[in-house]
Amino acid sequence: MSEAEQAQRRWPGWALLVATLLVIVMLACPLAGLGVWRGALALPWFEQSLGGARLVGYSTWNAGCEPYTGCAPTREESYVVWLVYETQPADKRAYRLVRVPIAH
Repeated sequence: MSEAEQAQRRWPGWALLVATLLVIVMLACPLAGLGVWRGALALPWFEQSLGGARLVGYSTWNAGCEPYTGCAPTREESYVVWLVYETQPADKRAYRLVRVPIAH
């Protein structure tokens, strides 16, 4: 059997594998999003720094409150991701990048 014939025989198997993986990813992403929204999956707390910029993600009861400041809680829990840019200790700017409401 030539190499071309062997390659033609393997093609349907690879196509089926790729199609199956795509279907799994297409189903897993919305299900994971639904799990986070309903509170069944907890997203991680994280903080990554690069120079004067920090990327911070956490769940909170006040999504409008910038990180590292105290604010009164609200009735809705959310997962937020902030970009905090600090040039000097007194000069800090925070930009909320993502807000995902969590329903209980």
